[in-house]
Amino acid sequence: MEKKAFFQQLDERTDIRYTDSGLKIFRLKFPRAHLRLCNVKIDFGSRDIRLQAESGDTLLPYGTAHFLEHLLFWHNGRNLYSDFFAHGALLNAFTTYTDTNFMFTSLPDRLRQTIPILLDALWNHSFDKKMITQEKAVITSEIQTAHLNHRLSYHYQLISMLSPASPAAVFPAGRIEDIKALDICDLQKAYNAAYQPQRMTLFLIGGSEDTEALLPPHLRLEKRPDHKAERKIISVSSPPALSQKMVLGNEERMEDTWTGLQIGAIPGENNLLTLKLYWDIASRILFQLDSPFFQEIQQTYRLEVDRLSAEAHMYENGGFLILHSQGAHSSAYIDVASYYVTQQKQQIEAWLQYGKDSLTDAIIYDSDYVRKCFEWAAECDRCDCTFLDMYRIIHGMNSQDFLSLIDALASSKKAVIHVSQKEAIGQ
Repeated sequence: MEKKAFFQQLDERTDIRYTDSGLKIFRLKFPRAHLRLCNVKIDFGSRDIRLQAESGDTLLPYGTAHFLEHLLFWHNGRNLYSDFFAHGALLNAFTTYTDTNFMFTSLPDRLRQTIPILLDALWNHSFDKKMITQEKAVITSEIQTAHLNHRLSYHYQLISMLSPASPAAVFPAGRIEDIKALDICDLQKAYNAAYQPQRMTLFLIGGSEDTEALLPPHLRLEKRPDHKAERKIISVSSPPALSQKMVLGNEERMEDTWTGLQIGAIPGENNLLTLKLYWDIASRILFQLDSPFFQEIQQTYRLEVDRLSAEAHMYENGGFLILHSQGAHSSAYIDVASYYVTQQKQQIEAWLQYGKDSLTDAIIYDSDYVRKCFEWAAECDRCDCTFLDMYRIIHGMNSQDFLSLIDALASSKKAVIHVSQKEAIGQ
């Protein structure tokens, strides 16, 4: 099947409806799947620390969204995980920077029992001070354990160096002082604001049944209302007059290097989805050991780089690129790579084709796994686009777009952490 046709087929399998209460249903048929994946996504994540109301704004402690996620596993004195397990379904939950998710896999004939249980728990929670105290101890332990994960620790440390006031610099569970500060009043206010049907999307992925066949009958479905897609953009920030760089660790021993870069809109482009996909393509070109670009640059400059990976995180209020490299020349890689691109512009089209094919193939490959397919469906939902829209954006990227990203790499604010070889081996 032609790759573009595959994306069109994903759109044909997608059915978006709304219930009369405003709950959005995102159905993606997936004929080969034996199980059904159900995920309820709430538009409330770790970045949401300010509640706005006519009576005034309420500032919430960091970690509020994640704390609510923990509390809502308890409903009427029972643990939801146990209730779902009794129905042959496995329930999990996670909080990201932008949203909170409750996800489970189930046999299709169990959904009419499990979906009502989950929605009832999300919409009708009763707060219990004893349970709040219990979860404070659980989450404090979770935060302490996360600090032992060096990868996580460097990630948030780099963002804190770049943008200390950003909620993105704080682990989604919050800090220990935030958990101590949380009280029942904060939690109730956040819950009442966030856990409303109109702020939720229920994803149903798998099988070929019609949407109505999988949902409980009391959820009356309506067709998607006519609306104009909301174009999400990333804020434009002025580049620093000179590239700013903050360094921790010993620059004389640079075998293991973590680099954070502040990224945002580029000239002529501030669409959030477009920038996410462009940075994904650029990362596959620049920061994958098996990419043609890396093979060329390694042979040309005899670079000793043994490990290379990158993650781009893009949001409406800005973004960050986190790069990890190991080897004797790990610290110099970004500068060398940026210079090489400017000297070999005739090669950009070939590099771009590799990056585009790599991302396109990844989406097609991921579609064989319901959990990964959900992530792309969630991206479509978040950016109010179709799968075919994503395909067009990917294959519409041109050489000038790539050069704009390279310019952004060269001029962006940077934070660097050098880890000694002894410490790196210990990890």
